[in-house]
Amino acid sequence: MEKNNGVLRKTLYAILFLIVIPCCLWLWAWATEDVVTLSPVQAEYGGPILIILGSVLMLWAMDALWRYGNGLPMNAFPPEKLVHLGPYKLVQHPIYWAFGMIVVGISLKTGSSSGLWLISPVTILGMIALILGYEKLDLDSRFPGRKMNSVFSVPHSVDLTAAFKDHFSSVVMISLLLLTGNFLLLHLNTPETGYSVAYLAELLTGYSILHLLPPIFILITAFVIKRQDQLRLWVISTLIALGLLFFFAFLFPKTCMTYFTTQSIPDLWEYLTTPLLVTIICTYSLFRKADLMGLISGIAGLLIISIQILLSSALISHLIISIVFAAMGILHRPIWNKLRELSEMIANSWREWKIGPVRVINHGFYVGLGSFLGIFMAGYMAGVIYAWALLVFSITVIIFSALWAQIIEGSEKLKRPFGYYGALVGIVFASLIVRFMGADAWVIIAVVSVFMPWVQATGRLRCLVNGCCHGMKTHDPATGIRYFHHRSRVCGISDMKGELLHPTPLYAIIWLFFCGFVLLSLWLNNNTPSLIFGIYLILTGIGRFAEEAYRGEVQTKILYGLRLYQWTAIASVIAGIIMTVIPTDPILLEPQYGSQVLYSALLGGFFTFFAMGVDFPYSSRRFSRLV
Repeated sequence: MEKNNGVLRKTLYAILFLIVIPCCLWLWAWATEDVVTLSPVQAEYGGPILIILGSVLMLWAMDALWRYGNGLPMNAFPPEKLVHLGPYKLVQHPIYWAFGMIVVGISLKTGSSSGLWLISPVTILGMIALILGYEKLDLDSRFPGRKMNSVFSVPHSVDLTAAFKDHFSSVVMISLLLLTGNFLLLHLNTPETGYSVAYLAELLTGYSILHLLPPIFILITAFVIKRQDQLRLWVISTLIALGLLFFFAFLFPKTCMTYFTTQSIPDLWEYLTTPLLVTIICTYSLFRKADLMGLISGIAGLLIISIQILLSSALISHLIISIVFAAMGILHRPIWNKLRELSEMIANSWREWKIGPVRVINHGFYVGLGSFLGIFMAGYMAGVIYAWALLVFSITVIIFSALWAQIIEGSEKLKRPFGYYGALVGIVFASLIVRFMGADAWVIIAVVSVFMPWVQATGRLRCLVNGCCHGMKTHDPATGIRYFHHRSRVCGISDMKGELLHPTPLYAIIWLFFCGFVLLSLWLNNNTPSLIFGIYLILTGIGRFAEEAYRGEVQTKILYGLRLYQWTAIASVIAGIIMTVIPTDPILLEPQYGSQVLYSALLGGFFTFFAMGVDFPYSSRRFSRLV
């Protein structure tokens, strides 16, 4: 009987991932085709090539798991052995790579705007979250000390001579990102342009050897850097800088595209000016080598930088943006260390003041400030007519977050906890209330969704001080933070005082920071409110799924191998997908400031501060105490 149940579960699992989910993605693309306003990309040959390559890679990887791992490609029923042969020797997680290639390939072949700009990114982010939030931890627990030395991977951080495959894979990764990002940005700015061989040949005609110097220099740099740790730093710095550049250029092309072109007719050189960014990083990395070859190559890099600047038609913006993003890539480790140290300082900064029976806790100022700024900006973007409706909406959501946490996490030690998913439930009731007030609930939901990630990020500072949402133990001092204050939940409830823990609130802050820009771009481009709210639910759900896997709160339940809030994160993604297909009218509102906006923001900020930062420590009544 048990064997039959196992076969049934595996069969249902296979049906879910091989049939149900792909069909749902196709239906989602079909249902949102008119919602996504970005122009599609039609690739008659590129699409089928990706589909074929992805299919071959997936079948090859599945065969390797069966042959070398004695198992099936199922997370819930993993293979017995760790597989590092076949496609797993080329790339890590080849099945996910394959599925991503297939989804993108179908979108390019069919010319689906929704498939390329919505379904593909969400699918890829979902797979990354599944790896980080489940598969990585599962593999680490089943195969301690595992090392995957695939061909296409970032070099290791060791003081050893880099092998040819390290140089080759570094060049391939950076080249693919450069080509893909520039190709999509070229299309985004000139959607009416086709991509025939004749057109590309016409663009390439007339360019001199000067235009080939940057890519040649980039290729040479990868082979001049001999040590693995230096090569790793160069690759990661470049990928981060390029990723940030493309991220903001996609979201805000009117501002960032001046970096690529200032002409109405596309000029290939201007679209490929991102090599200046990479050349700056290359030059810095070569000078750090502190040897003769590094010095000579670095000087050559400075000359190439000068040539690129002189050839640019947007010299100032070109140079400034290149330096800013290059610095963020080069300094990514010091930046992370400062953020981690600041998080630990805030985590141990508890202060409280007692005034008779009332206690004021310093972490309430963080959420109060975040709520004030969120309501103020939302009121400014939506206009004064929505100011008071926004206040009522925000208060209702906070009340429901308290009710939710009281049901899920309430205990003698947690008289007044707050739960994020209770706030999502509260949106339904808050929408009914503001609708009764005569306001357009969809406008309220959309504009709140735009600024909610930044409000949540500010609120996570309260989590650090309070000790809630804390991480599980880690052995990496470059990653973890320690809690020492006796008022922290880490010390009082989880009994992990002084332990090195994952800074999960910081993980969330970083993710939410970037989510806010995505949603702001959607609002500024007059997308439908249902799409904005749906994307908010999807992005926050994906981030929460990955983050939750590294949490260490003792009161969180584990159901079927996942934490409770990982299941709610999945529900959030599904709800977001449903929201994106609901037909609503685009938002056409001009920013407007009035005194009502300021007053409602002040009241909302004070209410949030009082709810989450003020309590009655001598009372034993429900909702009386925060700690």
